[in-house]
Amino acid sequence: MDRVSDRGLAAAMILVLLFPVSTMAAEEDRARQLCKSKIEDVYGIERFRNVWSEREGNHKYRVHGRVKRNDHLYDFNCKIKNGHVQSYAYNGPHKRHRDDGDDNDISTAVAVGAGLAIIAAVAMSQSGDDDDGGRAASLPVSESVLEDDCHDMLQYRIRDEHDYSARVDLKDARLEGYDLVGDARVWYDRQHPHHATYTCHFDSDGRIRDSRYHLY
Repeated sequence: MDRVSDRGLAAAMILVLLFPVSTMAAEEDRARQLCKSKIEDVYGIERFRNVWSEREGNHKYRVHGRVKRNDHLYDFNCKIKNGHVQSYAYNGPHKRHRDDGDDNDISTAVAVGAGLAIIAAVAMSQSGDDDDGGRAASLPVSESVLEDDCHDMLQYRIRDEHDYSARVDLKDARLEGYDLVGDARVWYDRQHPHHATYTCHFDSDGRIRDSRYHLY
């Protein structure tokens, strides 16, 4: 009888040890699928190659891969957190924009990006997600985590909407209700840095919902 009990206990311990591993594997696979779906939905492409992911924290993943188009391979990547796509970028031809000079106009890119963000911010305000009455919000995450998420979203948006080589450096940040606001610098390859102001919108759980920026 003792031998049977020992075997049962050993089996239970194996299941306990394996369960977190299998759960993380499923979560990581889900992150890859979310990224592929976002790239396919936004850019109208679906021939994915060499898709892989890396875990960056608790329920936080970075997904990388390539898309085959016109016999060429183009990079894409996403940031996934808590089962949601936080940011994404794709460096190749697609159906989202026209293949003309208008896409290189920085003022057009910024205006479009800011306009979409404002629409989303208004929708959130009407739903009550960021209705804090102008008071400082008490969010369940540290300000450094908010800055990290805000930085990633801004950099991915600027890369997606203007130049894939963009690098963003947040110069300062302050929390106003559920909004993180401040100044930043943006670099492009072989160009002088641009000054930028930004706002990142968070919900009451500290999850980033949207952002807007203006480049000078």
